[in-house]
Amino acid sequence: MRLRSQTPPDLWMPEAMNAGGQPPGTQAIRLQDGWRWFHSGFARYRRNPVLMMFWVMTYWTLLGLLGLVPVLGDMLVAALAPVLLIGVLSGCRALDQETPPSFTVIFSGFGARLQPLMGLGVLHFLLTLGALALTAVADGGVLLQYMVRGMLGMPDLPMPNPEQLSLTGLVLALFAYVPIMLAFAYAPLLVAWRGFGLSKALFFSLIASWRAGLGLLGFLTAILMYGVLLPSVVMMLLSALGVDAALVTSLIVVPVIVVVAPTVVSGFYTSYTQVLAGPSSETRFPQ
Repeated sequence: MRLRSQTPPDLWMPEAMNAGGQPPGTQAIRLQDGWRWFHSGFARYRRNPVLMMFWVMTYWTLLGLLGLVPVLGDMLVAALAPVLLIGVLSGCRALDQETPPSFTVIFSGFGARLQPLMGLGVLHFLLTLGALALTAVADGGVLLQYMVRGMLGMPDLPMPNPEQLSLTGLVLALFAYVPIMLAFAYAPLLVAWRGFGLSKALFFSLIASWRAGLGLLGFLTAILMYGVLLPSVVMMLLSALGVDAALVTSLIVVPVIVVVAPTVVSGFYTSYTQVLAGPSSETRFPQ
């Protein structure tokens, strides 16, 4: 799909956009586009599965290690998650540009935009806590206290009694988190690649995510289909045939993690190239 504009094409390249550039355009997104994002993500994964797996596993491993830091672990994870995510998505972009990406591209977020990216992560952490705090309206703070104590590294915390939790509070927290999730969806990319400030990136990410709601819904449906439903059906069939549980895990769960996880990240990058594509660019999906 082509958007008409007088803006020169190169202004919309990620490397060329600066803090004073024009805000990104958006395209009309359909439900089936979300499925195309997932399929194109898998096509990109097939180009170099070793690198894709390495980047995603490194992302998870580093965040997991940061989470082990006492007291500050959750804050460190929140601050550096957008930074490391930019590294993985930079690898996806390099594969599209057919330039030889290196293993170290995962650290490309540690550059000039490091501080705003970390600020974005911390802000997301605080706003998520704020949304979670709404559960206290209905359950008196039972779930919030449990989460906060867990973040502070208190061991052997008993799970809250389900009878103490309130469905109303959880629904309130969910509705409060949805706009937060949409605002932060593409914000790291706008901060890192287009030089936007935090407020500007959050605003345009929220608008773009809202307009692309059908596509994101389709993307989520594809993830559930390939990452949850189909593997569950195959696992039930294998279990019914008497296959050992450990063998079922190695045959189904491990491939799902190794293939679907990089595909989801890669598909998310494809969604960015369509949802926030340049005015004079055409979205191209990997084949």
